[in-house]
Amino acid sequence: MLNIKTIKNVLVTDESKDGFCFRSSCSQTLKTAKLAKEMADWNSSFTEADYLGMFSVMETIVVKYLAKGYSVELPFGTLRANATGTCANIQDGFTLGTGNHTLGFLFTASAAAAASVKEKLEYKQIPPDITGEAKIYRVTVLKGDASESTELSASEGKILRIHGRNLSFNMEDAEQGVFLENENGLSRMENYARRGTNIVDFTVPASLAAGSYSISIVTKPGNKYFTANIDSEITVA
Repeated sequence: MLNIKTIKNVLVTDESKDGFCFRSSCSQTLKTAKLAKEMADWNSSFTEADYLGMFSVMETIVVKYLAKGYSVELPFGTLRANATGTCANIQDGFTLGTGNHTLGFLFTASAAAAASVKEKLEYKQIPPDITGEAKIYRVTVLKGDASESTELSASEGKILRIHGRNLSFNMEDAEQGVFLENENGLSRMENYARRGTNIVDFTVPASLAAGSYSISIVTKPGNKYFTANIDSEITVA
């Protein structure tokens, strides 16, 4: 089942345009072993083991040609590698694995497959999150090459990144923002490199004493304050 949810479109600033958009997620995953069984049930000329062997060979060949930069045509669509990232100058080169130079993959369904799925699609609308409650999914430390580290140890001037949902807050309200807390008290962060709905980057201040800190973020999307926490602790050296 395809679950479809309505969320606020934070990119829209023109009030004359639709302020909400749809996002979807799959409720289940068809795993390789189940796929092999389905295929064996469909055609008894081959066993599940036969199909699993075919999958292994296909994976080896497809990966080989994706690594060569090919666009690989499958019976139901096309798969290809996709490089992304940014650079300061037009002469700069792409170096996979440095900074934000990353590799992804794009799949485009064939026209026939897309038409068949569209005709048979099973989906349901799930209730929207109308509260706007903030959630923190994970915290990372930005390294010098702009990549992220899950080792939560930082010093003065280091940038920490919060990944989550509904993280926007009003800096003019002293009750809102990112807060670090330990047995000595609560510290509100004042310097930010990025403040978005899903990502917030803040700088460790010089005034913060060494020690371990819990992290929270306080927002107020309406008339009510929300506090989001995470189990992870940050160690300030």
